[in-house]
Amino acid sequence: MFDPLYTAEEMKQAEAGHDVDELMARAGRAVAEEAMRRFPDAVRFVAVCGRGANGGDGRIALEVLESAAKIARPAEEAPIVEADVIIDALFGTGFHGEPREDAARTIEAINAAGKPVVAVDLPSGVNASTGEVAGACVRATVTVTMHGPKVGTEVAPGRFQAGEVVVANIGLDALDTEHKLVRPAILRAVPRRSAEQNKYTAGTVLVVGGSRGLTGAPSLTAALTERAPCDVVVVARAA
Repeated sequence: MFDPLYTAEEMKQAEAGHDVDELMARAGRAVAEEAMRRFPDAVRFVAVCGRGANGGDGRIALEVLESAAKIARPAEEAPIVEADVIIDALFGTGFHGEPREDAARTIEAINAAGKPVVAVDLPSGVNASTGEVAGACVRATVTVTMHGPKVGTEVAPGRFQAGEVVVANIGLDALDTEHKLVRPAILRAVPRRSAEQNKYTAGTVLVVGGSRGLTGAPSLTAALTERAPCDVVVVARAA
């Protein structure tokens, strides 16, 4: 009932013992197929590729796109402003901190191009393990993330840079990760109220907190408690 969220280190563990080239081939194909499915009328694709495995995924995606009769080029050979779709394969899950000046300029150019962006694994500039954004960051239209969602694609501010997140199966086994995401399956397991219950059946809650002008936290707590649901919620402001 909980979907695992992966950190960068947990992805390394999941990939351990697997053929790197084979994983890259699967990842690159997944990116290309999602890009064509999402943007069926697109003809020109330009990929911004880094030096690591993430960049390798992007280059393989270009090969798959070319085999499908698309015009697919790396950014070194074609201006990104001429692309119908930009593939962001600059940084992968190992990235953390702030992009260097040249990389930041590249990210800003991607965002300024005004074209749909397909991010490989997660938008460049997002910390996969925390969701933190320390500097320039790609604003993706869709993110094709490998094996499972990353903490950085689900936790703000990274989640707001990722657009729609699509998980690609690249043949790895699931891990019991530290972080998990509650999905609709667990909500369906929550007991439903019956007609015989009254307004005190689900209990009462007293929320004490906040001071004059600082009542946001207790107010939010009370609102969420009502949605839990709890029958009676009382908020008392701290002196």
